[in-house]
Amino acid sequence: MTNISVGKSLPRVEGAAKVTGAMRYTADIIRPGNLWGKILHSPLPHARILHIDTSRATALPGVKAVITGADVAPRLVGATIRDLPVLARERVRYSGEDVAAVAAVDQNTAEEAVHLIEVEYEELPAVFDPLQAIKAESPLLHPDYDAYIGSRVTGLKNVQSAIRKEKGDFEKGLVESDFVFENVFRTQMVHQAYIEPYACTVEVDLQGRVAVWVTDQGYFKLRRELAEYLELPEEDITVYPSTMGGSFGAKDFLFYVPVAYHLSKTTGKPVRFIRTYAEELLASAPRHPAVVVLRSGVKKEGILWAWEGKTFYNGGAYAAFRPNPQASMSGSLMVAGSYSIPHTRIEGSWIYTNQVPCGYFRAPGEPQTRFAVESQIDLIAEAMGWDPMEFRCRNVLKEGDISAIGEAIRHPQGLNVLRKAAAVSRWRKRRSRTGDTNTVVGRGIAFGDRHIGSGESSFRLLLNPNGTFKLVSGVGDTGVGSHTMHRQVAAEVLGVDPYLIEIEVQETTRAPFDEGIKATRGAHIEGQAVVRAAESLISQLRRIAASHWSTDVNDVSWLNGKVLFRRKGRSQNLSFRELAALSNEPICGFGHYVGKKPDFYSFQAVIADIQIDRDTGQIELKKVYFVLDVGTIINPLIHQGQIEGGFVQGLGYTLTEELLLDEGRVTTLSMGEYKIPSIRDIPRLITSLVRCEEGPGPFGAKAVGQVAISLVAPAMANAVYDATGVRITQLPITPEKIIKGLTSGGLRTRAKQI
Repeated sequence: MTNISVGKSLPRVEGAAKVTGAMRYTADIIRPGNLWGKILHSPLPHARILHIDTSRATALPGVKAVITGADVAPRLVGATIRDLPVLARERVRYSGEDVAAVAAVDQNTAEEAVHLIEVEYEELPAVFDPLQAIKAESPLLHPDYDAYIGSRVTGLKNVQSAIRKEKGDFEKGLVESDFVFENVFRTQMVHQAYIEPYACTVEVDLQGRVAVWVTDQGYFKLRRELAEYLELPEEDITVYPSTMGGSFGAKDFLFYVPVAYHLSKTTGKPVRFIRTYAEELLASAPRHPAVVVLRSGVKKEGILWAWEGKTFYNGGAYAAFRPNPQASMSGSLMVAGSYSIPHTRIEGSWIYTNQVPCGYFRAPGEPQTRFAVESQIDLIAEAMGWDPMEFRCRNVLKEGDISAIGEAIRHPQGLNVLRKAAAVSRWRKRRSRTGDTNTVVGRGIAFGDRHIGSGESSFRLLLNPNGTFKLVSGVGDTGVGSHTMHRQVAAEVLGVDPYLIEIEVQETTRAPFDEGIKATRGAHIEGQAVVRAAESLISQLRRIAASHWSTDVNDVSWLNGKVLFRRKGRSQNLSFRELAALSNEPICGFGHYVGKKPDFYSFQAVIADIQIDRDTGQIELKKVYFVLDVGTIINPLIHQGQIEGGFVQGLGYTLTEELLLDEGRVTTLSMGEYKIPSIRDIPRLITSLVRCEEGPGPFGAKAVGQVAISLVAPAMANAVYDATGVRITQLPITPEKIIKGLTSGGLRTRAKQI
């Protein structure tokens, strides 16, 4: 590695276009003759559809089409489990479900037409709590579940999917334990709060070919799923790239694209949908609420000996939005933390209820389980008289240990991360108390690890006639800086100025295949594909030069961006422009990479210092220490931005954010009501890095995109307990909950001795 590009905080490839307003997003794309689409949503959480009358809407001037479930292909859609109708047929299962759609000449007409559609419903019993939904007396929400295509479970009522992992013998380990701790934790439903609402445009031409512009994380994945639904060849569908204004895992599904297709085919015109933010909050793909039930057995020496974690995720009315092979989430496997425990039992269930279907959000399923696990660890430490830091250091996964789900982790850095966190925060130093007797301070810690994603990606790297380069892919950028990373990796391998490399994202008919943006896989999967593309181009350029010099290719080398030939003490080289001129055809390198889940993990710790007003319960976060183990950092500015962005989202999840529901209907329908953190809420964040200089990405890079969000809640919950003696077991942490705990004497830890 020459450090020509890697390790430098280069500005974002798309930065200038974004800040000047030149960047085009999906909502900016207007096709000739464009019609506006609008959806009619169900007002009821569970009901049978008796009749739909669209006559008044159809008669409205400017309306070009009105469709219902009877007008679209009856096939169900879903990323892994196909259980979702494109438009509701026969029944609705949540308040906000898509029932009918309109295409009109403008937005106002489409809005008016939707309100003219009359639907007669027969209301049915509904269930909203996952623990209630699995009971025998609850209504069966999907009677045809066994006929659905995809990964399914059998014999469990209203369960969408489930996983189970065991290590050792949990029951035996529990009997051998000296103390047993049992606790239940709950987390809320939250929205990803991306700036750009979901949008799509679909155009069907006279030959039946389909063009799609959409805010989506995976162009090829969307093309495949749409082709399967429409029963069309994939080559008849072209998905065009457009910049995305944030996703965080949510924009990874068909959503309105099939409806837009049917409207476009009916009208012969392109149809566009742009959600309002009220629609985003009402019916998108929010983070799953969860109930986490923990039983932990501990030896009197302070050794974790047995651990059972059961997570019940409220999946909502459909499982369609979860794309992984088990229709599950990786966070369910983290319900025993990052500790060496001989006997573990881990269970995760995703349960049908009559609420909005949930999907992925940064670190899917993980903030829920980490909140529970790291709160439980502090509960155990406090009850047994251990310092929380020392207790974690005693039990953390070390070299040679096997994780709770049976995985060996290469060179785990957990202990080094904890020691660094203790040092930079001066953990043992007593925090100074304020002079105000009504104000108390507290400090809390949380610790965890994060795996690095797998997947498949491809790139082409071309040498232009003028001696510059073009890096071509089908990888969009959700706002994380992917294209900048691609440029820096290619430049480093080539040994050239990164600004000589142009980034081009092509539509699916021309672009090399990419699986999609997900699972902290960018640096690992995309980065390694870029490396291979650059190495492929270098090989071709060496062959061309060898032919030009009439020598063997092994006599030609590549060094610092130059092709060199040494003979009899003399050396020759060719410029990029000269190399390009030697070929009658474009010189192109191709890189393809398929990577499995690596055995490298990223360990991290968060320490939060807070201040609480005992009269109001108001929390002020004073300072946060974040410690992370890293490999080679490709772009330090983007790397730190990922940490800070994840932390801010974790802060909102901890203190203020919640989609409130009333009988299954989301009532938080504006960003004025849905409180995300503002600049005034952000404390001083001190980041410290433990450098291990090894990882699965280019030059030993690890991953950072999903590491910072999950530990904020447990660190702050533990700080609240440290300050007040109030143990918060249900998020978000609000002043009302603190006051209630203070007036009731708090919740002190109890251990059952066997």
